[in-house]
Amino acid sequence: MTVGSAIDPIHRLSAAVVALAMLFAIPAAAQTLPAIPRVRSENARIAQLIADGPVSSPTFRGLTTAIDGTDGIVYVDSGHCGAGARACLAHSLQVAGPHRILRVLVNTRRDCEGLIGAIGHELHHALEILRQLEIRTSQAMFFHFFGASTSMTSRFETNSAVEAGARIENELRDRTRTLRDQAARTRSCS
Repeated sequence: MTVGSAIDPIHRLSAAVVALAMLFAIPAAAQTLPAIPRVRSENARIAQLIADGPVSSPTFRGLTTAIDGTDGIVYVDSGHCGAGARACLAHSLQVAGPHRILRVLVNTRRDCEGLIGAIGHELHHALEILRQLEIRTSQAMFFHFFGASTSMTSRFETNSAVEAGARIENELRDRTRTLRDQAARTRSCS
C-alpha cells in the first residue's frame, strides 16, 4: 500500500465535507441580504422622500409594502406630465424577465408633504395595475384606466388614489405639527 492511496479517501472525504458546508452556507448568507426595493429613484431627493415616506405615513408604508409583494418595479423620477398634472403614472409598462416595470413622474417644485403625497397617489395607481396580473402591456394598462377612471377630463383618475394621496399628506402634516409641538414644549421646559 502506498502513502498516496491511503490519503486519497481522506482528501475525498474532506472535499465532500467542505462542499456540503458551502452548499448550506450559501442559503444562510442569501437570507441576510436586504430585499431589493421595488419603489426606487435615481434622483437623490426623490429617493430620500421615498425612504422617509414609510416612516412618517402609515398609508405610504402600506403602498410600498404592497408593491414589494408584487412582480412590479416602480421608478419615480422628476418630470413633466401632460394636462397640467403635477404627477402622473406614465402609460408605459415594460416587462423585463419576471418583472413589470412602471414609471412615475413628479414635479418636484412643491413642499415635501405635497411631494410625498403626490408620489403616494401615483404609487396607488401603480398598485392598481400591479394587482392585475393579466395587465402586461401598455395597451392593457390604458384600457384598465379608461374603464376605471372617474375623471371626465383628459387624464385618468380613481377616487381611491385621490383619497390615498390626501390621506398621506394629512398624515405627514399631522406628524410635522406633532413634532413641532413637542419641540416647543421641550423648549418651554428648559
